[in-house]
Amino acid sequence: MLLAASEVFGVDAPDGRGLAGSVTLTRWGADYAAVGMMLVAARYERRGVGRALMEHSLRAAGEGATVTLFATDMGRPLYEKLGFTVVRRNVSFVGRFRAPSGHGGRGIRAATEADLPAILDLDRAAFGADRGHILARLAAFADRIAVADAGVAPGQGIAGIAGIAGYAAAWRNAPASTVIGPLVAPDGETARRLVTALAAGAPTPVRLDLDPDRPELPGWAHAHGLEPAGRTVVMAHGEVTGRGRQGHLYTPISVALA
Repeated sequence: MLLAASEVFGVDAPDGRGLAGSVTLTRWGADYAAVGMMLVAARYERRGVGRALMEHSLRAAGEGATVTLFATDMGRPLYEKLGFTVVRRNVSFVGRFRAPSGHGGRGIRAATEADLPAILDLDRAAFGADRGHILARLAAFADRIAVADAGVAPGQGIAGIAGIAGYAAAWRNAPASTVIGPLVAPDGETARRLVTALAAGAPTPVRLDLDPDRPELPGWAHAHGLEPAGRTVVMAHGEVTGRGRQGHLYTPISVALA
């Protein structure tokens, strides 16, 4: 999906063995982008390949553009040197999901092709930028997409979006886990019902990438079988405040698409 929808930059390995490194740049309009999949071959670590790839990505994003990414402890020092600052924490919760009694599926149904315009509108209002070129590929990429019908969410959804109050997708991360993302909902109750609908009966361990400082999902996810399995931080180069309704964003599409 990233190869089809994003820009991918690479550095040829001097020894002729493939790439020394690569990175993806996904644009969310003219002034907003995400960097992901920043990979450097082990034999070329600490030779400036990562820095060259990041500097190229920032130039490609354009002067004045905000660029975001998920950073590991290994990558964070480089990103800080390039001017990135921490926006929030992220914890990956992974495990066999134990569905709550009754499954809490009221008002949740499988998405149809007819829901796509409403999903795109809902996502744009929450995210604050157009992710349509990625979301339009979800039907082919994801195993399942679920929507919460408008009128059943206590928070009444997002003003101006008819038909649905929230949505979420579940996709397979190789054979290892089922990732639930993106997850957009007006409140924690709706978010939990969407997760339950997608995670119950999943054939692999479920993964949720969550802000541990928010109350709605981390404790609930842990109580239903998901354990903290990895920690990163979301970082930004540029201004991120004032975009969309960040409280309605619960999980990213993936950690390659901050």
